[in-house]
Amino acid sequence: MTTAIAPRDRYAPVAPAAPFAPPERPRRRTVHPLTPGAREPAPPRPEGSLSAEAVPAADTPRPIALIRILLPLVMVAAMIGMVLLMVRMAGTVHPMMLILPVMLAMGMMGMFAPPQNRDPDETRRTYLRHLNELRRTALDNAAAQRAHEEHRHPAPGDLWALVPTDRLWERGAEDADALHVRLGTGPAPLCTPLEVGEQGAPEDLDPVCAVALRHTVRSVGTVPDLPVVLNLAAFGHLSVAGPGAGDQVRAMIAQLVFHHGPEAVGVEVRGDTTGWAWVKWLPHARAPHAAAYRVLVVDGVTTTGTEDFLDDDSLTCVIEVGTGAPTALRTRARDEGLALTAADRLIAHTDNGREDLGVPDAMSPRAAATLARATASCRRPGHGRGAVANDLPALLGLDGPDGLGGAHPPELWRTPPAERLTVPVGVTRGAGGPAVPVTLDLRESAEGGMGPHGLCIGATGSGKFQSREVLHCCGAVVFFLTVLDPAKLIGYDRPMLILGSVFMRPLTSR
Repeated sequence: MTTAIAPRDRYAPVAPAAPFAPPERPRRRTVHPLTPGAREPAPPRPEGSLSAEAVPAADTPRPIALIRILLPLVMVAAMIGMVLLMVRMAGTVHPMMLILPVMLAMGMMGMFAPPQNRDPDETRRTYLRHLNELRRTALDNAAAQRAHEEHRHPAPGDLWALVPTDRLWERGAEDADALHVRLGTGPAPLCTPLEVGEQGAPEDLDPVCAVALRHTVRSVGTVPDLPVVLNLAAFGHLSVAGPGAGDQVRAMIAQLVFHHGPEAVGVEVRGDTTGWAWVKWLPHARAPHAAAYRVLVVDGVTTTGTEDFLDDDSLTCVIEVGTGAPTALRTRARDEGLALTAADRLIAHTDNGREDLGVPDAMSPRAAATLARATASCRRPGHGRGAVANDLPALLGLDGPDGLGGAHPPELWRTPPAERLTVPVGVTRGAGGPAVPVTLDLRESAEGGMGPHGLCIGATGSGKFQSREVLHCCGAVVFFLTVLDPAKLIGYDRPMLILGSVFMRPLTSR
């Protein structure tokens, strides 16, 4: 069976396409600091210990005394003699004399009866029931311990989903768990250890009960796959090498910027920034020098010992992302800090040799960028220390008193500045003085400017690309599109499209 399809009418009116709607401008979110008592409580963690009863003694056979062997023989002989005597004295024996053979027979049966000792099978059943109850209690405590630790140190891949909650920036610089980061998952002792008292000599214990106790202690005394936590404040230098070093360090930085606000932790990156472009979205990277703790990530730099950051006391922790080659920073980490190797397993190199910590955490640059962009619209309240503005001038470092000042770009487009093509590109901060904007006049020299051509020189990774991006973005913010044509900015269609999608909607809606 075939179905006829009606031909399309070429003259039928076509519905107009829906107008392009740029994405909504991200809303700013003010994250207020929390005291330790105001934080979301973690599931309770069991405390104390579990006690195991003593192993029952072994049921060993006891030797039979010689008197127990000879006495039945004497009694049998006496009974036989009594019977013969009664037979010879037939007719003259008193009936009461018949009781004596009965008493002798009963006494002999009691002597030959087995001793009434305890049943070893019943003793074992009772002790195994006790161990079963002990095991159930230990497993329940292990589940509660896992819930507690995973709440305090969630997996790096789950952090982006927790950004809208009150868990974001919940730790302060003075909290007891400040700078605590999760390295991976590995075995950890049970929070309620099993205590076994003095059991005596092994040969005196019941073998079945002793083996069951040993198996119970080994199986529930350690909880597998719990977060392995490191306090970065205790290690000034940390070196991570191996094929998973970059993903490992990214997971650590992601935890720092999620749990701590920008007033508590500042993040800086030096060297190869290929996998660290997402850091620019973090509020923690806008003013790292103002944070209580500063963390520096060094990637792809072969340190020789002459670098200034190796002995910079203002840095709380310097983290190296290396390949395992001997460098000055890795040598110092072995001697004064901690050296790790991240591959299939996380290995710590200590004075006692290699120690297997477990399975390392990992975070790709894409996942880190998702987390960073989710936190880019967050800020702390106020304007003092730790207050990080969220507008574009603050993102570009142009939040001085005479800079853009947080003005909305459409307002700047309606009232352009008196000096044409004068673009703020940065600020200079004097010692104790206010921030003064640094401007660049793009007019040609005939009009008193510095243009129309310019040259930006710098080594690889010095920031030439970012400087040009700042210049173009500031020009798009300060001047209307008829003054600064984004189509003529070669290679910068993406930043201009982002700025247009963010700012054109508020302009057209008024």
